[in-house]
Amino acid sequence: MIETLAKLKLGPPQLLRPNLTLRTIKEKDISPAYIKWMNDSDIVKYTEQRFAQTTAQDIKIYIDQMADSRHDLFYGIFDHDAHIGTVKLGAINFRHKTADLSYIIGSKAHWGQGIASLAISTMVQIGFSRLGLMKICAGVYADNKASSRVLEKNDFVIEGIKKSQYLYGSKRVDAVLYGRVPD
Repeated sequence: MIETLAKLKLGPPQLLRPNLTLRTIKEKDISPAYIKWMNDSDIVKYTEQRFAQTTAQDIKIYIDQMADSRHDLFYGIFDHDAHIGTVKLGAINFRHKTADLSYIIGSKAHWGQGIASLAISTMVQIGFSRLGLMKICAGVYADNKASSRVLEKNDFVIEGIKKSQYLYGSKRVDAVLYGRVPD
């Protein structure tokens, strides 16, 4: 499986639809727009990223870690050559054949176009058919209705709720845990 993971990281872009691809993020992709959306409170409001200021160096370190990782598949989502988001399977547990899924559409101009759903669908297909995974999990803040919808559209089901898991603003919110197994 690790050899397959390495091939996926180095392989050709995964086509989502014309001009929309998933591919490994390279240092040249660390643009001012990428840094800006990683620091935009509206974009990262449902992520732990909201607690940190991110620099180009922080992003470079992270993409280098993902490139070297034997347990993570991390792709950028690109519209033509513009980097508009990310999607990740990881940490992949090859013993139990499981992985966590995370994603973000950083370009607000691309929100509501079904791009997250396409990226998730592609990563699920890669996880199940190419990596031999038997379960993929994701978690969302209960208030993140858009993320819940996109997971449910991709046949993820609610497996549990962690009550009052996150501090969101001045209130506590639940974590909704989703899972999906192969068809």
